[in-house]
Amino acid sequence: MLGPIAEGHSDTAIARQLVVTPGAVEKHTRRIFAEPGLAPDEERNSRVMATPAYLRG
Repeated sequence: MLGPIAEGHSDTAIARQLVVTPGAVEKHTRRIFAEPGLAPDEERNSRVMATPAYLRG
Protein backbone atom coordinates (compact mmCIF):
# COMPACT_ATOMS: atom_id res chain seq x y z
CA MET A 1 0.00 0.00 0.00
CA LEU A 2 3.01 2.32 0.25
CA GLY A 3 3.16 2.60 -3.53
CA PRO A 4 -0.08 4.58 -3.98
CA ILE A 5 0.68 6.61 -0.86
CA ALA A 6 4.14 7.46 -2.18
CA GLU A 7 2.56 8.44 -5.49
CA GLY A 8 0.38 10.97 -3.64
CA HIS A 9 -2.98 9.22 -3.81
CA SER A 10 -5.59 10.00 -1.18
CA ASP A 11 -7.13 7.34 1.06
CA THR A 12 -10.33 7.59 -0.99
CA ALA A 13 -8.48 7.02 -4.26
CA ILE A 14 -6.58 4.07 -2.79
CA ALA A 15 -9.85 2.62 -1.45
CA ARG A 16 -11.42 2.84 -4.91
CA GLN A 17 -8.38 1.17 -6.47
CA LEU A 18 -8.37 -1.67 -3.91
CA VAL A 19 -12.18 -1.92 -3.73
CA VAL A 20 -12.28 -1.38 0.03
CA THR A 21 -13.65 1.39 2.23
CA PRO A 22 -11.67 4.57 2.93
CA GLY A 23 -11.86 3.60 6.61
CA ALA A 24 -10.06 0.33 5.88
CA VAL A 25 -7.30 2.22 4.08
CA GLU A 26 -6.98 4.66 6.98
CA LYS A 27 -6.77 1.79 9.48
CA HIS A 28 -4.03 0.04 7.52
CA THR A 29 -2.04 3.20 6.85
CA ARG A 30 -2.05 4.00 10.58
CA ARG A 31 -0.50 0.59 11.18
CA ILE A 32 2.04 1.07 8.41
CA PHE A 33 3.02 4.50 9.70
CA ALA A 34 3.44 3.09 13.20
CA GLU A 35 6.39 1.06 11.88
CA PRO A 36 9.81 2.32 12.93
CA GLY A 37 11.00 5.14 10.72
CA LEU A 38 7.57 6.21 9.51
CA ALA A 39 6.11 7.65 12.70
CA PRO A 40 5.28 11.33 12.10
CA ASP A 41 6.44 14.10 14.36
CA GLU A 42 6.13 17.88 14.36
CA GLU A 43 8.65 18.25 11.53
CA ARG A 44 7.90 15.21 9.35
CA ASN A 45 4.77 14.03 7.56
CA SER A 46 4.25 10.27 7.42
CA ARG A 47 2.89 10.35 3.85
CA VAL A 48 5.97 12.22 2.66
CA MET A 49 8.22 9.80 4.52
CA ALA A 50 6.45 6.89 2.74
CA THR A 51 8.11 7.78 -0.57
CA PRO A 52 11.72 6.99 0.41
CA ALA A 53 10.52 3.92 2.33
CA TYR A 54 8.74 2.71 -0.80
CA LEU A 55 11.77 3.37 -2.97
CA ARG A 56 14.06 1.49 -0.54
CA GLY A 57 11.83 -1.39 -1.04
